Amino acid sequence: MKDRDSKIQTIMTGYRRGFLSRREALRALGAVGLAAGAAPLLDFAALADEAGKQAGPGGIPLSRPDKPVTLPLNGDPIKSGLEPEKGPFHIFNYQDYIDQVSVIDTFSKKYGVEVVLTTFDSMDQAITRLASGTVEVDSTNITPDRLAQGVAGKLLQPLNHSYIPNLEKNIFKSLQNPFYDQGSQYSVPYNLYSTGIGWRTDKVKTDIGSLANPWSVFWDESSKEYSGYTGILDDARESLGMAMQYRGLTDMNTEDAAVLDKALADLKATVPISNPKINITEYQTLADGSCWIHQSWSGDMLGAIISYWPEGQDKSILKYWWPGKGKGVTQNDCWALLAKSKKPVLGHLWLNHICDAEVAYNNTTTYTGYQPAQKSFNADELVKAGILPEQLKNIILTEEDVGAGSLQYCALTPKGQGMWQDAYAKFNSGS
Repeated sequence: MKDRDSKIQTIMTGYRRGFLSRREALRALGAVGLAAGAAPLLDFAALADEAGKQAGPGGIPLSRPDKPVTLPLNGDPIKSGLEPEKGPFHIFNYQDYIDQVSVIDTFSKKYGVEVVLTTFDSMDQAITRLASGTVEVDSTNITPDRLAQGVAGKLLQPLNHSYIPNLEKNIFKSLQNPFYDQGSQYSVPYNLYSTGIGWRTDKVKTDIGSLANPWSVFWDESSKEYSGYTGILDDARESLGMAMQYRGLTDMNTEDAAVLDKALADLKATVPISNPKINITEYQTLADGSCWIHQSWSGDMLGAIISYWPEGQDKSILKYWWPGKGKGVTQNDCWALLAKSKKPVLGHLWLNHICDAEVAYNNTTTYTGYQPAQKSFNADELVKAGILPEQLKNIILTEEDVGAGSLQYCALTPKGQGMWQDAYAKFNSGS
């Protein structure tokens, strides 16, 4: 029975990855004793990416790097040539993800307005608070997989690019017309990042990046010596996605309940082995030594060095690994304007400010560590300037890394979004 199940798993993996057609998979399943009539129980439609098969929130097509989507307009953009409103101006963002001095204060001084920052802990929390009206803000940080949800819920307003010349001037060409928001009708890109593993070589003797499967460090029995000093990102897509990659799966937008159930079970299996903490503060905990191994966003490695690294401590002990383009996740996030904002001109000027080359460079190199989507940003120059340690050059992505063929978390159907959130809630709550 165990051998039969293994063969079935091999066949299903071949189907998911495109090596087998549906007909070939059915024939192979029949050969191992699973009747073709039982095949519907496997729900072949759910095993493939839902893009092109089902619509996302509000009937909007699901976007993918190879399936770009133009979002429907919620009314018309504001007119050109309007004067900016008076403050205060309210923004919504992750904590520790924007510099007060180089970004907020410079905008405040330039336009003579107070800028008020309200923070959230996760994108799920941000969307929930925006949709429920429990926060009233003018501009929000948002990830591409949630843009369509924001548009469908009429939370966001379309943009007038005459106020945002820095978008065309400074931003990666592909992200001026991104697959998730063709024409940048609702968003401008903020930062780029990959998702991998950060670790301290003074505490972890294993070269994680050289392991046959680096993700296994969270599950391998040998990792018990790091128990309590490991961490997993407090993010539904990232945590479950890591468990899938551990198993060799790369459909980061699956809506297959069996795959999500297995990912949930695998995440739970880390608890008795590595006892991971669940948070998004690895930029601080890796720096202060309270964590030794953490699933990490690439920008948090430089953020750790810039803002939290103890004076006099060797910076070369911090290392980062990610699987590479098409094998590991890359992503960018965005800024957008709220439909209910009473300061839409200021909002557009804020987006232009975010895309300013000097503002973006200073935000990265003096505070966040996250790479802006700027044409001028260069890893070698950062190393030469003494900002980026040589061993961390792999945190800097190229435009190609986030382009066609990249592995990204994308929009899901409402049902799929709920499935991911429910699975993650069960892990995070310990249930």
